Amino acid sequence: MTGHGNHAKRAALWLCLGAGFITLLDQSMFVLAVPAMSVSLHADSGSVQWILASYSLAFGVALVPAGRLGDIVGRRTLFIAGIAVFGASSLLGGLASDPSLVIIARLLQGLGAGTLNPQVLGLLQDIYSGHDRAKALGAYAAAGGSAAVCGPLIGGLVLSVGDPAIGWRILFLANVPLVLVLVPLAFRLLPHSARRPETAKPSIDVLGALLLGGVVIASLIPTIYGAGIIAVTSLAIGAGALLAFAGWEILYHRRGRTPLLSASLVKSKGYTLGTVVALCQFGVGAGMAAVTAFYFLSGTGMAPLAAAAILAPQAAGMLLASSFSWRFVARYGRAGIVYALVGSLACLIAKDLFVQMLDGGTAALAVAAVGLAQGVATGLVVAPNQTLTLAHAPAGTAGVAAGFYQLSQRFAAALCSAAAAGMFLQAYGAATGEASKDAFHQGIVMCCILLGVALLAGGLDWLREARDRRNARAVVVTSGKEASTTAVVLTPEGPTAACTQRPEAPEPVDA
Repeated sequence: MTGHGNHAKRAALWLCLGAGFITLLDQSMFVLAVPAMSVSLHADSGSVQWILASYSLAFGVALVPAGRLGDIVGRRTLFIAGIAVFGASSLLGGLASDPSLVIIARLLQGLGAGTLNPQVLGLLQDIYSGHDRAKALGAYAAAGGSAAVCGPLIGGLVLSVGDPAIGWRILFLANVPLVLVLVPLAFRLLPHSARRPETAKPSIDVLGALLLGGVVIASLIPTIYGAGIIAVTSLAIGAGALLAFAGWEILYHRRGRTPLLSASLVKSKGYTLGTVVALCQFGVGAGMAAVTAFYFLSGTGMAPLAAAAILAPQAAGMLLASSFSWRFVARYGRAGIVYALVGSLACLIAKDLFVQMLDGGTAALAVAAVGLAQGVATGLVVAPNQTLTLAHAPAGTAGVAAGFYQLSQRFAAALCSAAAAGMFLQAYGAATGEASKDAFHQGIVMCCILLGVALLAGGLDWLREARDRRNARAVVVTSGKEASTTAVVLTPEGPTAACTQRPEAPEPVDA
């Protein structure tokens, strides 16, 4: 990207934001469409959960190998391929006649989006650096926030105005014209990025990707099918696949090839802890969206547009906070993220209290108001955490780091949205308002546990950063004392020491 002019940078940025926007818009619209779709296609509970989870599942599975492939061959080709697959599968979903075809379409959409998004983040990492990179990533988060605001409102409007049996199809097909615009622009505006130099022979870890996908799928199945022999078998297979993945990655590295998950990335504590925060926070976002939508749509019988109005303030708060989150992270760093997580946890508890104690429109207004505050807290976590976490990625691993980062988010989204759907599908069997309130409470408990883990990981990273700063200051002080008696003189043969006296009033040196 060297020599990339400011105008070309801005054009590439807006294109990346547009592509990211439609993939995130699709997810936020679709939550409201699932109840109408399940009725229209006569989908059973298992199909509903797979429809909800399949997009995030495929998205996550594609992220890491797509990130690795982007590091090797460049990001432009992968960007175009991903957005094209996303558009074609949207057309398939819009024309689907049974739940199985919808699940296939959602899986293909997820694969396309999962191929695209590592290239978006990788391009932003390549094009920008320092303060400008933080602003670009903040803009990406703001695009996600805009999609989260627009998605429920657009989905609710389409489903409320027209026939719901047709409305969910329109939500699928709306992606097609957008993709037809973005693909030619990608050919025109995205540069042919140079391949990264590799110390090892360039390779794509296909077996590692398959094993990692097996781990993700095996972890999801118990959420959909509940306790029983299927869940036990699935978890056992997942544990075996995880061990096999770890062993294969070590062997693959020893063969002189580049594994799917580099050892340097795993050893980076800042990256690992930040990714845990992202996993938990994104799971909370997806879980709460599903819990809120199912409760107000099916638990209280609210119209889709009214339910969308309850979801919109939280998305608006996130959008607002994302617009200045780069200033927030510059001033407060990891400590600010920890404080924002505490605020988000308080909002979850308040939502549960309002739903349990209030009824009807009063509860809806209260949840929407608290949602605005929670959105602000979330916006102060998403982009700052992403910026701080990806900054710890070793050189040459930007695509893989972004891929694993988003994999954690999508895995949590698939798991939590499917779990939320299962809670409410069980509540429907009881056919009482109290059962729906209990399902809402269960969803809140799940999200609170996740936020507790995020707080622990964020706090540990905060302590790590504080320790590193203390060590750095100690090194500076020690170096200053040594400099009072010793000066280092650089010679062609290397550094040599010469005795000196500390001057009474040293002249300021511009570092």
